[in-house]
Amino acid sequence: MGWIVLSPAQGSIPTWFEKLPKAPPGVRLAVGCSGKFINEKRAKAAAIESAQKNMAKQISIRLIFDLEELADGRLRLLNPSFKQYYEETDLRTVKSNYSVVDSLITVEGYYILLAYPKSDNLRLDPTRENDWGPRPDWIDNLPTERGYVYGVGMVAKYSNWLRAWYDVDEFARFDVGKNIQISTESIHTSKRDNRTTVESVILKQSYDLTLKGATIVARWFDAQAGAYYSLCRAPRQ
Repeated sequence: MGWIVLSPAQGSIPTWFEKLPKAPPGVRLAVGCSGKFINEKRAKAAAIESAQKNMAKQISIRLIFDLEELADGRLRLLNPSFKQYYEETDLRTVKSNYSVVDSLITVEGYYILLAYPKSDNLRLDPTRENDWGPRPDWIDNLPTERGYVYGVGMVAKYSNWLRAWYDVDEFARFDVGKNIQISTESIHTSKRDNRTTVESVILKQSYDLTLKGATIVARWFDAQAGAYYSLCRAPRQ
């Protein structure tokens, strides 16, 4: 593990933040990040805490999604609800048995890569400065892999890059849930007066499920559009 201070460059990130390395059997990897701190120890502590929470969510997370859409030909109203729960016991377990595999400090913040359970013999390629490359294919074409389900999250125009990565990771997990299980209900109504008929459609979508092993495996930032993307993979249940 080492410190590397990079020259100012928008979008500079460690390679393992853009694409999570493959972990050996029995080991999980998760990343975390923090913004600028005057005190480097506080920056590192915040990044580690972020990675620990991501690891707990990777172990097990319950997702509850509800979407109600109302359309009557004149307007369209959406009312989405996203709720997630992870176990405090999983978080405590991670905190008691983890190791820092690698870290990187840039002009924008601190990045950390954690392993759980603790692994002292894990070897990865050296950390390198990496600017975001071309648009990856997984944004438009979800990967297909036997035994796994994928989902993509996207957010745009955020003023806070940390909040953007947090939200887009969550949306990627919810997209996996949608691709595993979702129930849909459609209600059609009509209202007539002397001159017109107004038809309304209420569409309801929902699911409530627990994912185990849902992992954010790739990220990408579109600097031109200000858009953030995350790719999540979970074992098919």
